[in-house]
Amino acid sequence: MQEYKMIFIGGVPGVGKTSLSGILSKKLGIDLVLSGDYLREFIRPLLKDQESIKLLSTSVYDSWKAFGDKNRDNIIKGFEGQSKIICEGLAAAFSRAHKNGESLIIESLYVNKDLLSLMKSLGVNASYLYISDQGIHAKRLNERGLYTHFKSPGDRLVAQLDVYREIMGYSVELFKNAGFPIFDNMSFADTSDSLYKHYASIYSIGKETD
Repeated sequence: MQEYKMIFIGGVPGVGKTSLSGILSKKLGIDLVLSGDYLREFIRPLLKDQESIKLLSTSVYDSWKAFGDKNRDNIIKGFEGQSKIICEGLAAAFSRAHKNGESLIIESLYVNKDLLSLMKSLGVNASYLYISDQGIHAKRLNERGLYTHFKSPGDRLVAQLDVYREIMGYSVELFKNAGFPIFDNMSFADTSDSLYKHYASIYSIGKETD
């Protein structure tokens, strides 16, 4: 059994991946947690080809505009286009962690089949968070400014909830097809407990004591 732990937590904004990744890192003793959002900001200034610059110049909820009308097909095309760029960076981060035997959690909106395949080959344990109830999802987005994104009001993202939920549904299927677990975060406390038990089992960690 490897001593280092590599974990990927996927999910669209508002599903709790930042908070739950932080909780997991403390419980599992993992010091390094990376956010796909920050990787995107790091990559943007380094892009050279115009197509990539155009694709990554907008928020993911506007990425469909590069392909025409707003519909599910174009929403997914925009998401896939941005994911192709970001997932190369995510793959490189996991490859380095694997090479060095370092524990790492990455939480990110972005995912694609190639990244899921690579994670399987490297022994990364991935899971996906979603919220089945749209009203609760909207509520969580509005509340996130109280806990993790203090200068990023949730109402801006609630206005894009239809786009995020199309991406969410698409990503859930990717994870299911890859054989990775998904967690419906209707109750934050229950999901936190389930997520910890899932990873504690994988890494043969004893039950928490009070």
